[in-house]
Amino acid sequence: MVIKPRYRAVVYVFFVGLFTCALTTVVAAPADELVLQTKQVIARPIWVRQIEVQASESGSAADQVKLAQAYLQLARQPGWSRYFDKAQQLLKKAHLPSSAGYWLAMADTAQQQHQFDNALNYLAKVQQLEPDNLNALLMKQRIYLVQNNTTAALAECKKLLGQQELFLLSLCSLEVVGRQGKTKDSYKALQLLARQQQNVPLPQQQWLLAVLAEQAETLQQTGTARGWLEQLLFARGAETAPLPLWVKWADLTLPQDPALVYHTLRDLHQQQQLEDALLLRLALAEKQQAAGQDFQQQMHQRVQLRELRQDTLHSADLAHYYLRLAPDPKKAWYYAKLNSQQAQEPDDQALLSLALAQFEQNPLPSISKGEHL
Repeated sequence: MVIKPRYRAVVYVFFVGLFTCALTTVVAAPADELVLQTKQVIARPIWVRQIEVQASESGSAADQVKLAQAYLQLARQPGWSRYFDKAQQLLKKAHLPSSAGYWLAMADTAQQQHQFDNALNYLAKVQQLEPDNLNALLMKQRIYLVQNNTTAALAECKKLLGQQELFLLSLCSLEVVGRQGKTKDSYKALQLLARQQQNVPLPQQQWLLAVLAEQAETLQQTGTARGWLEQLLFARGAETAPLPLWVKWADLTLPQDPALVYHTLRDLHQQQQLEDALLLRLALAEKQQAAGQDFQQQMHQRVQLRELRQDTLHSADLAHYYLRLAPDPKKAWYYAKLNSQQAQEPDDQALLSLALAQFEQNPLPSISKGEHL
């Protein structure tokens, strides 16, 4: 079954809490210092540039908020995460307390920094202004799932019934039911939903296939899970696929076909510097392929910078690095615990369990200790 995308203006579904965001990339300076360097080979999409022109010409706060929203959407795609910072800068200048769009964008930036209480407060302001705001409802559902609060997440889904959003109600609810341990039943229902709804907007298509892949993986159907994601990542519209879908695809594909992961991610990296999560998978594929050490060295530099800054937003990436690329059970356990304090989704829980198992097998101190370890 192939879900056919519809290319038209749609309500944007925020995949909140799923994104690991690297705002910059790292290179080695002549004096062995770590400096920041950005790379931009591909031009921004035309729809973003059009909003930039409009915001520049009008100078209005409302258009600045629209531009911030555009940057937030762009930043979810591989290679563009630096635009989260640009969106934040715009929002600092454009304070519009009576604008639901402003508070929605503020909530989005807050949750990207794992400031979930702030995000929920901002969403409350959105709903005061627009009680039926669909994006606010879906963002709250996602935040509750990240916090493993499935009861609250399901309560948000049920509110969709009053808005006659039957497809979103089903998808939203089935995602939560799968997290509650009824994955076999929810997965069957999701497959039926996918067959019945073959012309859904692209953002909803991405959400549906992401949930199908997650539940197939939970049921240990790894090949099927990978297939759901490849419907998006190797088809028209793939350039808009959110970063976490690429990361999940790479993790599912690495054990069977590291060469495909290597060549796919290398091509992406040649266009724009990848975020930590994807660069790590590229480095892993490079190592498995014995294709040199270039990307492994780049990843090592990124990790040096993250540790120098004591960057807790990248705890999951650091835990994966010390589990899979440069084994250090003590550091992996430390960062996995940090990550679990911020996010409790299935992948976060699996990372914590794996790190604990490795640490219990080899609890020796790290060779290079940081003061925080």
